[in-house]
Amino acid sequence: MEQDIMAERVRVAREIHDGLAQQIAALGYELDALSTHPGVNPVARVETRRIRTELSGTLGELRQQMHHLAHDPITLRDEIESLFGHLNIRTHLDIHEEELPDGTGWQVRAIVHEAVRNIAQHSRATEVWCYYSATAHSLHLVIEDDGIGISDSRQVERRGITGMQERANLIGAEFSILSRMGEPGCKLTLTLTKEATDDRR
Repeated sequence: MEQDIMAERVRVAREIHDGLAQQIAALGYELDALSTHPGVNPVARVETRRIRTELSGTLGELRQQMHHLAHDPITLRDEIESLFGHLNIRTHLDIHEEELPDGTGWQVRAIVHEAVRNIAQHSRATEVWCYYSATAHSLHLVIEDDGIGISDSRQVERRGITGMQERANLIGAEFSILSRMGEPGCKLTLTLTKEATDDRR
């Protein structure tokens, strides 16, 4: 099963490389030509170069994702350890991973990335805890921090939370992010059981 999944991931990465990535690269070349054209207004030239820089950044991120898609193992242990290791705050990890339930890896990965990004950019936390357990039939993820908690005024963060909820829905998982009971900060929980996985087949 794992070999079949990896083969499909490699195929998708190749299609992205041959299609979308090439189209973005071609747009970049057109912007290069436009920015050096003698008839372009100086203000427009500066704006064109700014757009070119952003496009190059987007292409770089896309290529990085293609690499992950084609080469990363279908596990999250190492990635979780790396992400939390770069937070520069006190971190407590409790990881028990055997195998991810089929079809869940990329959505769970994206949820963990978004959660860590929120902690780094918005939480003002000094300490964070992560419990993660996965088997072929279940997954349980809890991420807690001692930061300032959830605020309706932080719209950027709330958009990220909405995205995490949508990703959880895609794999049939239960998702919540709430204030910690009697403690500062917030607690994210993601739970997927065998019954939820079977319902998607």
